Amino acid sequence: MKANKKTLLGTSLLLITAILWGTTFIAQKMGSDYVKPFTYNFYRNAISAVILFLIYFIKMLIIRNKEKKENLDNQESLDKKSCDKTCDKRLKKYIVVVMILVGVSLFLGQSFQQIGITLTHSAAKAGFISSTYLIFVPIIGIFIFKKKVNIGVWICLFIALAGSFIISIKDGFTIEVGDLVTLLCAIAFAFQIIFVDEVSDKVDPILVSGIQFIIASSLSFICKVIFEGFDLEGLKKATYAILYAAVFSGCIAFTLQIVGQKYAPATIASVTMSSECVFTLIASMIILGEKLTLLEWIGSGLIMLSIILVQIEFKKNKEIVEETQ
Repeated sequence: MKANKKTLLGTSLLLITAILWGTTFIAQKMGSDYVKPFTYNFYRNAISAVILFLIYFIKMLIIRNKEKKENLDNQESLDKKSCDKTCDKRLKKYIVVVMILVGVSLFLGQSFQQIGITLTHSAAKAGFISSTYLIFVPIIGIFIFKKKVNIGVWICLFIALAGSFIISIKDGFTIEVGDLVTLLCAIAFAFQIIFVDEVSDKVDPILVSGIQFIIASSLSFICKVIFEGFDLEGLKKATYAILYAAVFSGCIAFTLQIVGQKYAPATIASVTMSSECVFTLIASMIILGEKLTLLEWIGSGLIMLSIILVQIEFKKNKEIVEETQ
């Protein structure tokens, strides 16, 4: 019962993540009209990092004050120090390396996505190509991390991918330079999801999220200085688009992703988060006054169906494992 509740919690958090990412896609498109990709990503990530580390600092102060009030005895403190010294150094090094890789893969994913949005003639098509991380997550998991993927999960993956295709492709499908760049974004985000899966249950999610944004903002700043320079006027016009991405996509959504992936494996998490394109459509209806076509309703329905089915499949597999133990 507890496991099922945790799975439901993880899925719920990942759905909120998808909602925030879906609406942020509009902010990214708006921001690309005024500033270049690395500039946009530098400011959004830097703001996210500052906010998250302030939250983490306040959280640690509260924890320390609570420990003082509880008057922990000296023996408990000694035990804790002893435990810290005897912790597996290899595990610590592994966690540090993976956290760096989370930040680098986030930087690459954001960069390729923002460049792809700028280059492609169809934002909808860019959305579909981005969603192909659905397929890359299990493929990378199988070949690099030797993780098994049940056939039922594969079926859910393809249902979600079909739904995303129906939503996104309206005027034919032709390959452009921007499409190839966006495909690289999907691969990078697939790695980010897998790396997050490796550390989500080992490190404080706020800390992981903050570190990934520091790394991504630092790399974005270097690329900004080299390739883009400074544009104060464009930055002023893109302020709200940057702030929305920094607060809602950065601070909130990426932190919820890390917490949600504690309770949902990377492959299942990717299916849930693929619903972001559905929420992009909804945001377009509300903000831009667009109307959904019959195909868009069908595509949205397929994605939501895949999310429900993958949870049933996950629950069934968990029960089988528990019965055999």
